[in-house]
Amino acid sequence: MRMKTSRKGLAVALAGAALTVGMSAAPAAAAYPDYTLICDTPDGGARGVVVVNDWYVGKTDVKVSIAVGDNLADGHHVSVRVLGKNDGGGLISWPWHQNYDGAGTSKSWGGTASYSAGLYDMGVQAAVYEGDRQVSSCTDWINKE
Repeated sequence: MRMKTSRKGLAVALAGAALTVGMSAAPAAAAYPDYTLICDTPDGGARGVVVVNDWYVGKTDVKVSIAVGDNLADGHHVSVRVLGKNDGGGLISWPWHQNYDGAGTSKSWGGTASYSAGLYDMGVQAAVYEGDRQVSSCTDWINKE
């Protein structure tokens, strides 16, 4: 799904998408909570959002919705990805999703994060890139240990 918004509308659009996904994915009496993870890069260039649906520690398949917004007219592109941790705290990462559309735009995707040995934490990572070089990044986790 592709979404274009103004910079001001980005937060509203991402929050609205998070609410829509959370409400449509949850049964009448959800057994486990949904989480919305948000991070902004230190330079202010990117905002990444991951909505994790119906997650509990050790779950192997987790529905996720991800989005990234480009907030600066700096000529850089922005990316977002889902992160996880295994039982021993080892990092698990899924592929980056890019937004090359420029300042004031955002893009979103949906899917499933799967790890057969179980996911013991879930996170979001957003980054600003100059070509293949990462310029700035941020991370947010459910368990902020």
